[in-house]
Amino acid sequence: MAAKGDLFIGLSGKFEHRRRRALRRWRVPTCAGICAAIALLVYLPGDVTLQMSSAVQESFFEGLQQCHADGQGRQRETVPSSARQNPRWNAASGQANPVVIQNASLFDGATFLPDFVDIIFDAGVIRSVVPSGSGDAFPHDAHIINVQGKHVTPGLVDMHSHHLESPFPALSGTTDINERPLLGPITPFIRALDGFTPTDPAIQLIASGGVTTSLNLPGSTNIVGGQAYPMKNLPFSGQDREPVIEELLLEYGIPESQRQRYLKMACGENPRRYYGYTRLGLAWLLREKLAEAQELQKQQAKWCSAAFEVEGRSRLTQSRHISSFLQNHGPRPDSFKLETLVALLRGEVNLNVHCYTPEDLETMLSVLHEFGIHPQAFHHALEAWQVPEWLKRAERNITVATFAENALYKAEAYGANLRGPKVLHDHGIKVALKSDHTGESQYAKYLLDQASISHSFGLPAVEALKAVTSIPAESIYQGHRIGYVRPGYDADIVIWNDHPLQVGATPVQVFIDGRPLLPGQDSAVSQVASGSSDGESGVSAAPAVRPFPEVDERAELCSRIQESQGPVLFTGVQKALVDHPRIETDDNGQGNTKPLVYLIRRNGDSCVGTKSTCLTDYNPSSTNITEIPLKNGYITPGLIAFGNNLGIQDIPSEPSSGDGSAGTNGDALNEAKTVHFAKYSAHLHGKAFDRARIGGVTKAISPPHGSGVVQGVSVGISTAPDATILEGGVWKDEVALHLVVGQGARDGDTPTVGSGIEVVRRILEHGGSKEGAKSGGVYARAANGSLPVVVQALHQDDIAQLILIKRDFPSINLVIYGGHGAALVAKPLAEAKIPVILTGNRGAPDTWEKKNSLPGPPLSDIPAKVLLDAGVQLGLAVQGDSKLHGLAREARWAGKHAGLDEEEAIALVSSNLESILGLQRVGSEGKRGAFVVWEGNPLRGEGSVVASVSDRGVVDCWPDDGSN
Repeated sequence: MAAKGDLFIGLSGKFEHRRRRALRRWRVPTCAGICAAIALLVYLPGDVTLQMSSAVQESFFEGLQQCHADGQGRQRETVPSSARQNPRWNAASGQANPVVIQNASLFDGATFLPDFVDIIFDAGVIRSVVPSGSGDAFPHDAHIINVQGKHVTPGLVDMHSHHLESPFPALSGTTDINERPLLGPITPFIRALDGFTPTDPAIQLIASGGVTTSLNLPGSTNIVGGQAYPMKNLPFSGQDREPVIEELLLEYGIPESQRQRYLKMACGENPRRYYGYTRLGLAWLLREKLAEAQELQKQQAKWCSAAFEVEGRSRLTQSRHISSFLQNHGPRPDSFKLETLVALLRGEVNLNVHCYTPEDLETMLSVLHEFGIHPQAFHHALEAWQVPEWLKRAERNITVATFAENALYKAEAYGANLRGPKVLHDHGIKVALKSDHTGESQYAKYLLDQASISHSFGLPAVEALKAVTSIPAESIYQGHRIGYVRPGYDADIVIWNDHPLQVGATPVQVFIDGRPLLPGQDSAVSQVASGSSDGESGVSAAPAVRPFPEVDERAELCSRIQESQGPVLFTGVQKALVDHPRIETDDNGQGNTKPLVYLIRRNGDSCVGTKSTCLTDYNPSSTNITEIPLKNGYITPGLIAFGNNLGIQDIPSEPSSGDGSAGTNGDALNEAKTVHFAKYSAHLHGKAFDRARIGGVTKAISPPHGSGVVQGVSVGISTAPDATILEGGVWKDEVALHLVVGQGARDGDTPTVGSGIEVVRRILEHGGSKEGAKSGGVYARAANGSLPVVVQALHQDDIAQLILIKRDFPSINLVIYGGHGAALVAKPLAEAKIPVILTGNRGAPDTWEKKNSLPGPPLSDIPAKVLLDAGVQLGLAVQGDSKLHGLAREARWAGKHAGLDEEEAIALVSSNLESILGLQRVGSEGKRGAFVVWEGNPLRGEGSVVASVSDRGVVDCWPDDGSN
């Protein structure tokens, strides 16, 4: 038994030994596997043991990455370097060879350089700006443009435009400016970019005016309108020359994470009118949404703080902490709708706010400051000039992006001041001038005109040009690339045919990213070398600022004139641009020679001539002559405002501020119901009258507001400050019958364009019939030619229909008004002896009716030149009462491009209109209607009205717009 037991024990021991050996062999790989599993747990977040998906961990690390990005802000290039690359340049379509602009008179974005310079740019970047003749070698393959001292500036920067979002011609199917109303009044999440039309013809038209960069914003209907984008006005700029939106962007070629962000807000009338909220409600809605975004920002900050702690854990335990963290905190809080506002709260967004009045500026800043938000610019802000010191204290780095003249069109634009930009600048506030491009009334092509007008009203020349170059560039945080002509900047450069602030200055070549935009570069250079477009090659200095005396000086001078008991004698007259029966000649018989005087006698008789001839009948020792010395006097006819709202409507958007508008009645031939007379509704005086008076406008011809084809019969009214309806306010009861054809005439009575033409024919047929002629009514006088028929027509084919009407009714005195397409039928108009009162001389193809209009310089001749060359009798008018101060400027602009002298140019807005409408001046010799005495040349924007003179003598003295 013992032996068996011993044997068992022995076998058992052998088996135990083998088991232990096997166990040892198993333990090695098992331990290694466990260690590997632990390592995988620590270092590979997706280990299946914890059932943590890679997507979950990825959400953590994405959120963590966003936390780091929030703390760092956007990393952007901000310092120019001559060695930098233009990210928009490409080898296929970009600038191929170096270009040298030689002997340039340069405004570099900050100042006028004292000497001529040579500008070298290559691959879309300015490489050097050196004094001409410095001896620096030009690149061997460079294209050299010798501008012979002509003016060069940076490409203009428009920091408020809406082209691309509302492409020319505007159609309901392509206009994408405002997102309304479905998403509500607060839409920070929408992008202007998503409404761009890269084939918009306005891109090239705007660039032809020297505007190379535009900040395109959503519209102003919403309190928060959405995100804006800066773009270059270079169509088809990519390597394949295709209409690609991305290739238009200023920051094309830069990673999106490094691009500057922009946001548009608005306050005041626009969101109030559309959504029906009060200003109280608008402020609350904005505050509520910002508070919501601020709460999200706090949640994100809390999440990030906790996530940073997890990030700091050892890698051995990090996955476990990530799992626990995500169970407790979830993914990083986020909101697609609020993301832009949160970025704004972090200071990552360049904020631009549409506001007009001091109260709205104050309310907006109050709300924004509650959340630590500081806007970069207020846009429009037409009444900011009233509170410059408050604004400067409230926002020390603010830019006011405003208009030079655009005003009066709504209540919050009624308090505008033509000297507003000067006032703001004088108080140390940065001023940018912008277009608000939506169509002809705010046409971005003429952005430079804003600078010229503001300079005319006191803004220094350097500041006026900075307002359309470097100041907007700096305001939109792109001052390291655009707005200057300096080494390292994008090669956005404009060569001008005159000093850029001169009326009618026009680009002869525009470079964007170093690429010439205008066709015929060599001929353009030849034009530069030969002088400015009007042949005045000696004109290269900035125009003078309009003189305006101090209040006491003005009061003393006007008191002398008004209290004079004898003749008033203006001396120092440099030029008389009048067809006056008493312009005397000197002893040599030269006529209208210097120095001239203008003598106004108490009986209304007057004399323009030398002092000796005009004072022949006077004994200076016995006659009480009041002498007013002028330094640079000009005499012009009184200017005439045609077709505006003067006397009819003060504020177009406020029905209660005017006469109203006639509705349809179903029977255009029923004169008693259809034809209304402005003579019964005219209301004199107001801000528009003030603007007219400072522009030398002494008379206005205003039609009533009608509906359909028949607008009514216009009235001739005076702009004199003492004129009344009872005395001197109405100089002609009935001037003309005003009709409309085309799209503007379509209504319930005339639903088609064709039916409008038919109504015009029936009116003339009725007036010319025996029954109509017997009545002696408006239609009869229209048919027999005793009452002019002014027809507003824009499209060339509608104008052609009117030519056919004139052929069928030769007795009528037919006048085309508007006339955007008139140049396309200029010869037939001349043959039919149909004159044109043109509002489209600087028109835009912004509607389908006007889509074939001439684009104007530098791409084509102006319509005025084409019409005049064909022999059409021509007058000029402006649309919008806010531009009435600039009628003489408009005449100069037309004259400069049509080859007219100054007397011919001023006639376009005075005597030509009288002739067209049969309003020949009447009275005895020497009493020939109104004249205006200027200090300075009004055609160059340099003149201020000293006195307006009628048959009653001096009726106005040193007028102003009521805002000084």
